[in-house]
Amino acid sequence: MPSNFPTQTLLAAATFAAILLAVHYGLDRTKGLDPATTLRPITQFPTDRTSYVPVAKVPIPPVSPTLAIPDPKAHGRSPKDAANSTLQSEFLIDDNGVLDHFYAALANLSTGPNKRDVRIVHYGDSPTTADLITGDARELLQQRFGNAGPGFILIAKPWAWYGHHGVDVSADGWKIDTAVGSMREANYGLGGAIFTGPVGATSTIHLSAHDSTAIEVEYLAEPNGGNLQVIADGTPAGTVQTAADTKQNAATSISLPPGTKKVELRVSGSPVQLFGVAFSRDNPGLTYDSIGLNGASTTVMSRAFNPTTFAASLQHRNPDLVVINYGTNESGFPSYVEKQYEPELIRAIGRVRSALPNASILIMSPMDRGERSGDQISTMRAIPEIVAIQQRVAQQTGCGFFNTYQAMGGSGTMARWYERHPAMVGADLIHPSPQGARIVAQLLTGQLLIGYERYMQNHQPPQNKPSTPVADAMPTQAATQTPIVKPTGVQ
Repeated sequence: MPSNFPTQTLLAAATFAAILLAVHYGLDRTKGLDPATTLRPITQFPTDRTSYVPVAKVPIPPVSPTLAIPDPKAHGRSPKDAANSTLQSEFLIDDNGVLDHFYAALANLSTGPNKRDVRIVHYGDSPTTADLITGDARELLQQRFGNAGPGFILIAKPWAWYGHHGVDVSADGWKIDTAVGSMREANYGLGGAIFTGPVGATSTIHLSAHDSTAIEVEYLAEPNGGNLQVIADGTPAGTVQTAADTKQNAATSISLPPGTKKVELRVSGSPVQLFGVAFSRDNPGLTYDSIGLNGASTTVMSRAFNPTTFAASLQHRNPDLVVINYGTNESGFPSYVEKQYEPELIRAIGRVRSALPNASILIMSPMDRGERSGDQISTMRAIPEIVAIQQRVAQQTGCGFFNTYQAMGGSGTMARWYERHPAMVGADLIHPSPQGARIVAQLLTGQLLIGYERYMQNHQPPQNKPSTPVADAMPTQAATQTPIVKPTGVQ
């Protein structure tokens, strides 16, 4: 290994390996799609840079104690408990136990009497679109806490490089609208995309693991809505009827036969509007939904998602942890970062917090992003400024913060990664190779597990405490044959 490999990355990876115990990871994995040679970031920001004052490095400032969460005990851990902890997360800031809801859910899944699935929903941009980083993070956490299934996926590819580890999607006949493509407020469901299917539209989903026991379809219930036939390995499994008296988000679950390898969706009767599907298994475990929109920025969450229907979809999915992972596309517009980025981030966090008041929220910073000047590659100037803003806002709003930028090596990381053989980042100096993505996933999950182990040191496992998940805001009806949807959700 070359001597210029980031020392911080090695230290963090070593810490990660120490706490994973029985889980074994390798850096030589090459699974997944590398979009680095084909993707180009799409941005929706003003191009004026005249007011930007260049700085070599923007330090991450400390936050005034008056801006911190005022009552740590409200999050289940006292300052004394935190002080007594022997585990420290160098790149994960979890002031006053703001991630304790997530850690408590993991503890209940591992040792509690009332085991239920733990859900993570990760919103991000183009690497997340291809399930880079998120796919490996899903695998690593499921190895530790159990596999509850592939989770939420889109039913067609808005972009050729859309992907999800263990799942292959092909489709025909759908009209696709995305929150990034339109940049207008609309009902995009959980996944940021609307799939309008005329009669005859189809989607085929191949499952690498043949252990999913149910598929849940998220859709728009509406007057004169059509039917969606669900076919498992060539045999009808059930029908989703989308007709309803009024428009509202809804979801219907269809059981799948054991060992299902292929699921087909077919529109009949009248057109339908879908948002995505979620695959699950009978056994308790963890799901990790990667909601990646190519070219996405924080404004997608703060402006494009209709807040009412977005809240309904989040509440129905009921995640224990929501990851907000934007910043790369904003970094090309330093004037915007200085003047407008912080309130947009606060607005996005507010929407998630309003929908899920008890869930943990983690702000995940962008990776390093390189830019060329002659033969030199350096970190784009706005990246450390975005990281500083995100850390400050996370502390002000009661969110956790993972400093991806520093964890992977800080300033100049993409230059070092690009010079490696093979390169760990594409020629655009933005998108990691599968090997680079694997390292970032290890750093993220490693820091989360340090936080979890610290939580377990400071808390006894819950004893006979029933789980109290957020009530569904979308009607759901399990079925093996023709379910009847009775929407009771938002208008």
